[in-house]
Amino acid sequence: MHASPVAPATPPSAPRLDAAPRRARRGRSVRAAALALAAAAALAGCGLVRLDTPPAEPASPSAAEVLRQDEAVRAERLAATVAEITAAPDTPSGVAPALERVGAHARAHVDALGGVWVAWPEGAPEGVTTPAPATAPPAGATAQDVLDELTAGAAGARDGALATPDGHLAAALLAVAVSRAADAADLAAALGAPAPASAAAPMTPEALGTLEVDGEDVQVLDAARFALETVAARTSGAARARAAERAGELQGLVDAALAAGAPDERRGAYDLGMGEPAPDAADPTGTLGPEQAVAVAAERRLLAHWTSVAAAARAGQREAAVAAAEDAAEQVRAWGGQLPALPGLD
Repeated sequence: MHASPVAPATPPSAPRLDAAPRRARRGRSVRAAALALAAAAALAGCGLVRLDTPPAEPASPSAAEVLRQDEAVRAERLAATVAEITAAPDTPSGVAPALERVGAHARAHVDALGGVWVAWPEGAPEGVTTPAPATAPPAGATAQDVLDELTAGAAGARDGALATPDGHLAAALLAVAVSRAADAADLAAALGAPAPASAAAPMTPEALGTLEVDGEDVQVLDAARFALETVAARTSGAARARAAERAGELQGLVDAALAAGAPDERRGAYDLGMGEPAPDAADPTGTLGPEQAVAVAAERRLLAHWTSVAAAARAGQREAAVAAAEDAAEQVRAWGGQLPALPGLD
């Protein structure tokens, strides 16, 4: 975009963000914990200004709060930019749907990240000046500007997910990064532009060996392996080859987890819901066949699992899990599924 980069916010002391969540049954709590950022951010600074003392400049925010605020500001600016572009009568019809998805997802990201923090929403006390967040759309913005901001925003949120010491914030930022990357790919296709580069990569046995694995990992991976083997058995051609290759990758991960000493929580079979309608978020148009729906559901479960693994890992040790989550998201789309606004947290 033409707008200058977002400057770090300077709110009063933000709420303390917890350390990375414990691994035990981690996947069940990651979404709730990540979405709790909204409530935490909304309460930031409450009670910090006493009425009987002169107003003070806002305290320096933590690194995690700066990161959260920056990405919330970017999301709100994206939403505002899309709203301005799509309100114009000359917006190309072939680009409008992709832009509208970007706007809807950006608004969801603002909410998930706790909104844009403003020190004094109704006006700062006399003698106190704070910079306004840069949420306004740039003048004359185009769909290409939105694509550029999405691409930069996906990379920025990904970097934040890798670096932040807070696991819950890492999960939220990873979801935002995955969503922006998918929206950027769709918008690029609508514009006839090259697809943005991707850092997605499947988890490898070697990388899995550097993580703490448990019986839950084994069961999640084995269930996905079972699903993709079933899809391979019921399809042919390229679909069969893709499903069989993925099932082989997953079997390798199961073997690696067991070899590392993880409890064997595999089942003899798993309920795949063959023939049942796909979840609305994955197949809003109801066009997926039963095999596609099974593959999409398996990859979405892997996306959620790798997101929770990334949240549980320490900063600097999340790259493999983040790349695996991105890979699962791309597999969802390759099978014809769609991603929600917060992939991995839905």
